[in-house]
Amino acid sequence: METEKQESDLVYTNNDVKKENKFKKFLFKHKYYLGLILIIIVVVLWALIKISILKSSFNKEKSQIITNYELKLDSLNSNRFLLTAKTFSWAIRSELLRENKDQVNQFFNDFIKNTDVIKLQLINPETSIVEISTDKKDEGVKMPINTAIEDQVVNVNPTDFQIITPISGLNNQIGIFVMKIKKLNHEQE
Repeated sequence: METEKQESDLVYTNNDVKKENKFKKFLFKHKYYLGLILIIIVVVLWALIKISILKSSFNKEKSQIITNYELKLDSLNSNRFLLTAKTFSWAIRSELLRENKDQVNQFFNDFIKNTDVIKLQLINPETSIVEISTDKKDEGVKMPINTAIEDQVVNVNPTDFQIITPISGLNNQIGIFVMKIKKLNHEQE
């Protein structure tokens, strides 16, 4: 019985040796093809890593370009409205010198139809009270505004910006024109 067991162990061991020899023979016989497969795997992994790095770089560059574009667009938009406010203040000035506040109110009502404009106000510089506004709730309300301004001032908020323009008469300041404008909506597609 012991002899049979030794023979079966020997057979089992011979099978393992045969399998190992077959595997080694296969590797040596096909080493050229296996080397090529290994090279292909390395090249594919390298390409995937390179693509990942390029995508990351592209996304950073894209975000920087978008940010620069939005800043330039906001700057152009605010400059456009600064010029508009300055010109509009001259029209208000001429009507205030003629004491024609009804015409100023008409100007405001026509100008508020612009989709970018939120609110227009004319403030008395002596009392800081809103005399004319497109939002009628504001008329007669005292505004916390610096009335001693001599040139246009821009206050920037996250969703809008406000342009404050002094209106000068012949010898003194006769009003302060305030224009509140929506910032451009920069939606990414």
